[in-house]
Amino acid sequence: MKQFDYNIEKKSDKGSETLEVTLTGSLTLQSAKEIKSKLTDITNNFENLVINARGITGIDISFIQIIESYRRSIIRDAGKSVKIIMDLPYDMKQLLANAGITYPGK
Repeated sequence: MKQFDYNIEKKSDKGSETLEVTLTGSLTLQSAKEIKSKLTDITNNFENLVINARGITGIDISFIQIIESYRRSIIRDAGKSVKIIMDLPYDMKQLLANAGITYPGK
């Protein structure tokens, strides 16, 4: 059974290309390896990246660690732009906020 869904949309604006990766479903330890693999596969395909998590049914620290590690390494090693947007239900936002983790919502 698939834990999460993954969609990529390429956008061009004023000569700059942005990939928007939308992740939905359960973003937990069970899907962590596949999420990491999907992000690694697109590393050379963008100048700017938006990771948009929405329609989330579950989230845990493994997902946060993966996207933060990915974001930091892309900025550090490739000098590319990575933006993370999480449109989470209130209870999940509160859980992350209580842990000191905040991301903009849409």
